[in-house]
Amino acid sequence: MRDLWYADQPLVNAAERVRLLERFPELHPTEEGITDVADTYAFFAALCLRYALLAHGSGSADDALSCGHAALTAMGMLEQNAPGASFLGEEQWLQSLSLLGDASGLWDASVAAGRERFRAVSGRIIRQARS
Repeated sequence: MRDLWYADQPLVNAAERVRLLERFPELHPTEEGITDVADTYAFFAALCLRYALLAHGSGSADDALSCGHAALTAMGMLEQNAPGASFLGEEQWLQSLSLLGDASGLWDASVAAGRERFRAVSGRIIRQARS
């Protein structure tokens, strides 16, 4: 994932990474669909990574937009289930920063946001397991 931050350096094996990622069970829902909290966010994480790898490997704006849309959708869902959180607004802000061309501070802000999102999803998983 760290290599994706170096947009000016092509990933020589991006296509192979996509092929491997597409084998993840998270990207192959069963007939029942995805209903479990952990499975839902694992699906969105794998989907975002897939689109990020595709965009990095091809330079496709469509793949980049799909990656951003998947991240916004996941954060919107998480925010609905975490009263008082502002995950969607934060994701919109991070995406707008990445478009400005000035990436200073973006790495640190993204890492901090990722940790907070992980805590929120972990908390939902724990609460679901207890019920």
